[in-house]
Amino acid sequence: MKRILFVDDESKILDGIRRMLHTERARWDLQFAVGGDAALKACEVGTFDVVISDMRMPGMDGATLLGHIRDRYPSTARIILSGYSEVALATRAVPVAHRFLT
Repeated sequence: MKRILFVDDESKILDGIRRMLHTERARWDLQFAVGGDAALKACEVGTFDVVISDMRMPGMDGATLLGHIRDRYPSTARIILSGYSEVALATRAVPVAHRFLT
C-alpha cells in the first residue's frame, strides 16, 4: 500500500482532498498535514512514498518543504500541487519536485 502525505496550510483544502479520495483508502494510506512543520514531523514518524504539497504556505513554502524531504528522504516522490502557475514559483520547485501540477 502506497503512503501519501498531502500538505497544505488550509485544513479545508485538505478536507476536500480527503473527501475526494475517500474511495481510494483501501489502495492508499492517505495522511494529511497542515503546514510544513507538521509534514516534517509526520515524516519522522513514518516514511512516505509520495509527498504532495501546496506551493504557497506561510512560514515554510512548498519548495522549502520538498527540499527538506529531498535531503532527508531521497526515495520519496515529491509533487507540488498549486492553484498558481507563476513562472517564478515553478522555477523554485524545479530542483526539489518531480512534478508541478496546477
